[in-house]
Order: sequence, then C-alpha cells, then structure tokens
Amino acid sequence: MSANLNQTNIEIDDPNFRAVFHNLQGNILKGHGREHSRHLFFALRGDARQKRQVIRQLAEKVTSALDQHQQQISFKQTGQAHLFVNLMLSASGYQQLDIDPQDWPDDPAFRAGMKDLQTPFDTLPRGDHTPTANPLNDDTRQWETGFQGRIDGMLLLALGGVDTEHAEQALDAEIQALQHTCGDTLGIVLIQRGHVMRNDKGQVIEHFGFVDGVSNPKFLFSDLNEEFRNGGYSRNDPSAPLNLVLAKDPGGDADSYGSYVVYRKLQQNIKGFWDHLTLLANHLSENSPTQVDAEYAGALCVGRFKDGTPISEQGNDGWSNLFNNFNYDDDVDGLRCPLHAHTRKTNPRGDTVRQFNSPPTIERSRRIVRRGISYGDTELNPTQEWTDAGLLFLCLQASIVDQFIFMQHTWCNNAGFVRQGTGIDPLVGQAPANTAPAPQQWRANWSNPNADTTKFSFAGFVKNRGGEYFFMPSLDFLRQLAPPQGA
Repeated sequence: MSANLNQTNIEIDDPNFRAVFHNLQGNILKGHGREHSRHLFFALRGDARQKRQVIRQLAEKVTSALDQHQQQISFKQTGQAHLFVNLMLSASGYQQLDIDPQDWPDDPAFRAGMKDLQTPFDTLPRGDHTPTANPLNDDTRQWETGFQGRIDGMLLLALGGVDTEHAEQALDAEIQALQHTCGDTLGIVLIQRGHVMRNDKGQVIEHFGFVDGVSNPKFLFSDLNEEFRNGGYSRNDPSAPLNLVLAKDPGGDADSYGSYVVYRKLQQNIKGFWDHLTLLANHLSENSPTQVDAEYAGALCVGRFKDGTPISEQGNDGWSNLFNNFNYDDDVDGLRCPLHAHTRKTNPRGDTVRQFNSPPTIERSRRIVRRGISYGDTELNPTQEWTDAGLLFLCLQASIVDQFIFMQHTWCNNAGFVRQGTGIDPLVGQAPANTAPAPQQWRANWSNPNADTTKFSFAGFVKNRGGEYFFMPSLDFLRQLAPPQGA
C-alpha cells in the first residue's frame, strides 16, 4: 500500500513510514547538516551493463533517510563523523542507463533538461495559459564549460564534525577511491566544492552576509517542535505535507519515492551588491528627512536584516532569534516590507490570497525545500566585483514546473507580481536577455503611509553559471538495476 503523502508532522521513526524512509534518500525531509561538501557531476561511459554496474556500486554508499537519522543520533552520542552521500540522475542519465521510458520520472522540465531553452511550460496560474519557453530567462552562453556538456548525474558527498583540513582531505580521498573503483565508466565532468559560512552568532549565512535557510518547510514533528520553541507558528504555519517534496519513483517498488532536484551555480557580485545598496541608501536619504544606511537598504531588498530580523516586524535589526512566525496581514501595501523584497516574492505568506483570492493551499504548494551551500572565496568585503564566490543552489520539490519554475518565472521574474509596478525580485529576479528591468518603488520611512516613494533599479547581482534538473531516485531503484535485456 502506498504511503499517504498528505500527512505532515510525522517522525522519521514512524512505523507506518519505515519502509518508505528506508528506501528514501536522506537530505530530503531534513538537511544533512554537514559543513563541507563535494558535488561530483558525471557522464557515464561504456555500455549499458557497465553503466548500471557503476550506479549499483554508488548506490551502496548512498545515505537513506533512516541512515541519516541514525548517524545524527550516533554523532550526538559519540561525536563520530559520518560521510553523507546523495545520488541523483538527469534525464540523460536515465537514457544512458537504457531505462524504459515508462520508468522515467515524468516532470516535463526534468525530461527536457535545464539547457533546453525551447520547450514551453505552462507557468501561469490563471487567465492566459500560453506556454512559455525559457521561463527562467537563462543565458547558457554565461554557463561554465563543464555545465554546457552532457551531465548524467551528480553525486553529493558531505562531511562535518571534524576540522576543515581533515574534512577536505577526507572528501578528496573519497573521490580518489571512487575514481579507482568505478574506473573510466564514471567520467567526472566537474567538481564543485561547498562550505558552510557562519556569522559571529554561528548562524548560517550566504555571501551577501544575510542569514540563510530560515523559512524552509518542516515535515518532521521534531523540526516543528523546534520552530514552536523559536517563536511559535500562530501567524505562519511552517509545516508541509510529504507531497510537497516527494514524488513516486516509477522505477521502484510500492514503497519507493524520490524528489526532483534543481541545481544552479549562482555567482554573487558581492562588491557590486553593497556598492549599489549604498547608492540606494543615499538616494533614499536625499528624498527623505530619514537617513538611510546600506544595511537598511539591504533589508528592503531581502526582506530581512542580515541577522534574520524580518523588516515587516520592525525597522531595525536585533531580533534575538531566527523568527519565522509572521505574515503580511498588517503590511498588505508593503509599507514595511516592500512587495518586491526577495523573501516576500518567494514566500508571499498570504499575498496571493488577498490579491487574487487564491486558496492558501495553492500558494503553500509552491514552496521549495532549499539544500544549497556556499562556494568559493569566503571574503565578504572583496575589492573586486564578481569574485569566485556564491551559492551552489540546490532545491527539492515534487514538481519542478509547478514549484521552482513557477516561483522563479511567475513571482520572482514577474514585475507585475504581486501587483502591477512591483518590479522583479532584486536578488534573483532575471529579466529577458537584452531587456532592462523596470525600476522598483522604494520607501525610506518604515511603515509610514505618507512617506514619498522613489524609483530605483536594483537587479543583476546574481548570475547563473550553469546547472541541471535531476531526480533523486529511491534506493530500491538504484540497487535493483539489472543488466539491460539482451546485454
């Protein structure tokens, strides 16, 4: 009997889900929590028999959801570090393995691949449902060479609980061992190195210096309890049903589920971002009796101050915890948190209900589960623009088209969301090629309905350097890959 994916607030050791979680890869329902990682993108070589054999070998290293839970318990009790492993396949990976197409995951974006800019997708929630090609406004000419070729899959290796030097050495040694075991059949196309960055409070941050990953959906009872202790959820329900992130694995047994993965290497222009924030702050100060600094201008862009304080809740930083129990019911016109702010564009918290009379369940179904990690130089005050630094963005969902692509195209890249004239998301919004985005409207005085607004264009400080769509299959599918018929 298939699992009930409408459930939430469950525990990882729930006996009703034991078979599912034994088959499910880790890092889906709960982040793996390691500080250091390697992302190995590979192209399979040889005949189908050899390729399947290598995937079966790799599958033996993959960490299941139950394994992840046991590793977490072990680490708390003994301090022993455990290697974490995920394995995901692209559509070309399924093709290279000679998998029957009826056993392929059926998401249209997954099957097309991220490099395909011609396949149209229906991403509009109402009205004109004319399909849109290249809904992300990607320009593959800006992609790094390794991402422009064929990528059949990605192996994620992660390690924590040891110092940086030992973690890096252990991960490099694991890669060498994999290459020796798998031989030429596992052609490594490129390797990305990820590392967690933290602020003075020990909070995870990204390269612009803002606390990251605060409002991820919560599936497990223990995570919801932690959220409750951190401020409750009377104004924002962080829970999510399993069907937000799990999809049936057509190649596995009745207890087999997986998740679709969006991977994008996002380079960040740190100096350009903060220089432009200073210009915005000066511009706002010139048109208002209120003096605005770059930190406040940054909160207007992001929707939170650097320490995670929501600007919808107060006009300065200093919140004592990573508060997430808020919505925009008291700020429907964006007098505190601009309608174009990044966290409001990607998580409207009821804006679509008020503006379009959309059921709240629809808005909540667009959420994605973020599992990204920073890469590159850790300098947060570089003297040059476009340093080798940014985010290895990785998100999980049950539907790439209905979740990530919808969010990016219909919300972030849409200057008319949530209202006409709102402007694009100043962080990740992307206008079509050779098109300058319309300026957003900014207000210097927090929560003042009589304050003057000013137009100022803020965009273009995050660049996609490549990526791919994957499916993270069940362990049953990976381990039961038999040689193809006739091989």
